[in-house]
Amino acid sequence: MFMPMEIICGVFWPTLMFAYIFRLNLGPWRHNNPTEIFVISTLLPVLLNLWASSKLYKNLRKGTCRRFKLVLNIVLWCTILFAVVQGDKAYWNFARSYYDFQSMASYINIDPSTDRGQTYMDAGQFYFKVGTQVEVSKAIAFQEDVIYCVAPIIQQSLDSGGDKSAASLTGNALKMPASGTVDFWAVGINCCDPSGLNFKCGESKNGLARAGIRELRDDTRPFFLMAVQEWTAWLKMPAKHPLFFHWVQDPLVQVETLWFAAMNKFHFDTLSCCFSALAGTLLLQYVCYNLGIH
Repeated sequence: MFMPMEIICGVFWPTLMFAYIFRLNLGPWRHNNPTEIFVISTLLPVLLNLWASSKLYKNLRKGTCRRFKLVLNIVLWCTILFAVVQGDKAYWNFARSYYDFQSMASYINIDPSTDRGQTYMDAGQFYFKVGTQVEVSKAIAFQEDVIYCVAPIIQQSLDSGGDKSAASLTGNALKMPASGTVDFWAVGINCCDPSGLNFKCGESKNGLARAGIRELRDDTRPFFLMAVQEWTAWLKMPAKHPLFFHWVQDPLVQVETLWFAAMNKFHFDTLSCCFSALAGTLLLQYVCYNLGIH
């Protein structure tokens, strides 16, 4: 009833189309030339398949439409839609942040007691001075739909006899850092209590961690900023140019993980597309055969 070559082509071409669209949406071209990539990765396949659909419709009305071409066209429409949606999600969830970090500066030996956030607005990866830590005891949170947790990043000098020079505790207050502002913050979502207690965002519990990767999401930064504003009102200390970080031991590993996640998503979804195309082709071939389309 079904020709093997028709089944093979019904799986191969949709899978190839999926990989083409998805991979273009993950590449650096999407990041640097989004309009051009939209044209060749989305608009062009849509127009070509639309042209093929119009020809098939005319042949279908004449009764000369071949079942194989009709099935392939339908499966391709589903493939294009799936590839555009999944490719776009993978770009925004993983690849965009990866390329942003690649284009941003990295700084080492940052001292939060003397440095100011305004100096490092172009930073993506930070390596702080030895002795820097997250002051989890002075964390706070802002709750909306989720809990936005923030905690100041402070510097404890190794030759200061244990004095936390950036923000040492003096009763219930913090000592004003030499910079005159508390600008470096470890952040996370749903990793502390609504009050800020039990702060465990990122690797804040890891004694070897003294680095951070910048929080780049535009939709979360305003909520972290509101949490910082609550903190400044609570402890009467300024945060003039706050920068938000995910506290990690090795920023390079974290950044590379974004790309690995994007590629894993690509491979998994391509494999899923292959099996879906096979199932769709067999099902549509059967339906069309019973409808008398040969």
